[in-house]
Amino acid sequence: MNKMWARSGVLATVAIAVAALGAGPAQAATGRLGWQPALLPLPAGADPAGHGYLTASDGHGEYTGSFIVGGKLQVVSWRGGKPVLRGVPDGFEWAMVQGEDGAGRVYGDAIDYDAGGVRSFVLDASGFHLRETPAGYQEAQTTAVNTRGDVLGQVFDGDPAHNGAIVWPADGSAPVIIPATHEYEYPMGIDDDGTVLFSTYKTALLWKGGTYRELTAPGFQYTSGSAIRNGVVVGSASDGTVAGSRAMRWNAAGVPTELPGGDAAYALNRAGLTAGTAPVPGSFRGKPITWRTTSPGGDLRQPGGYSTYQASQVTDDGTFAGIASNGPLDEGGVPVVWRLAP
Repeated sequence: MNKMWARSGVLATVAIAVAALGAGPAQAATGRLGWQPALLPLPAGADPAGHGYLTASDGHGEYTGSFIVGGKLQVVSWRGGKPVLRGVPDGFEWAMVQGEDGAGRVYGDAIDYDAGGVRSFVLDASGFHLRETPAGYQEAQTTAVNTRGDVLGQVFDGDPAHNGAIVWPADGSAPVIIPATHEYEYPMGIDDDGTVLFSTYKTALLWKGGTYRELTAPGFQYTSGSAIRNGVVVGSASDGTVAGSRAMRWNAAGVPTELPGGDAAYALNRAGLTAGTAPVPGSFRGKPITWRTTSPGGDLRQPGGYSTYQASQVTDDGTFAGIASNGPLDEGGVPVVWRLAP
């Protein structure tokens, strides 16, 4: 099973885009019962521990991720709460979902262990469709997708200086290559207007039409962006120390606001519902926390007896989705959805 997680390049995407949200029981921030977890059933033949990631949703009640079934990492969707095994592209043993658009098309990467290398794919009602790697590059990987189906990824060459980001437009026109011009430049997300969010070793950047715009936070040395929606970016700002990290939100004009109680924010939906973490003294891993725009929105409750859990996304129908495990979260877990109880 370990080889399922051996591709460091793809796992770096998971490690950054799917940020761990904590361990231990969470407390309700109000008189409500808070965000209550529901474990989603795994398909027949799945590893009982899941060993996968719930990473995508169409925003209308369907959830999609990648889980080990029959010894392969396969695409699984949940419709009406029931799992639908959607498989892997022919000739491949590994399929990692990176996003889903509003029409239910699923996007990700597949690996053939015999041939090596990664191929990006689109999965729709007619099945899997592999993307051609752009000429001049050895490999392309998927990072994120917006609701209309514009897909963001990375392209890799034998010379790292030639690596960059790529946008596959939803209308099927020619892909746009964005050459890397900043140190450790990593594409994090793509907004519905085509704006691309990057994080570098030092700052968060927005790119559109060939122009970069830096996101800063007064009083902080470093900024990092995790997600973008309707021009709003969430992430963190830091003075260079772990204790100095703060969850941050930038509005469409780039004005930063510190999100109360958090050390980082990781995902948001169109209404501004946001997921992040609050620091726990003496612990590397924070506890789950949510915000409604800039106000506290309550904690995510612990799923059953699972000791660790994470939320990778906030859907447009107002739920959080992620995984839970009794082992290391970098090996995946079982699928969980959190809904707000009255």
